[in-house]
Amino acid sequence: MPDRLPVPQQEISNGIAQLYKTRMGRGPTKVSTTIVGDVVVCVLEDTDTPFEETLLDLGARDLVQQARSRFQLQCTPELVVIVEQATGRKVRVHVPGYRASSDVATEVFLLESEG
Repeated sequence: MPDRLPVPQQEISNGIAQLYKTRMGRGPTKVSTTIVGDVVVCVLEDTDTPFEETLLDLGARDLVQQARSRFQLQCTPELVVIVEQATGRKVRVHVPGYRASSDVATEVFLLESEG
């Protein structure tokens, strides 16, 4: 039986989940990546750290939102490498997102057009 080649979506999901785990101390419990045309969308669920959960319980949602936004922007170069290696295409722009009230993060990438 031949070895299965990894699909870009799985490579991206695994790479981003591992980056979150390494940088935040824990990774998401659910990750899904979709590629449609020149758009890559990675949705990560259950990503809040115990520290973030404590801050949220104390009503500091804005603080958590701001810290997570900065975290995602700081990780942009590493995230771009993950996507470019998996897809074989250059990333044009990275658009991160996070919703503290739902404990969901997104990493959206627009790829350069093929051809």
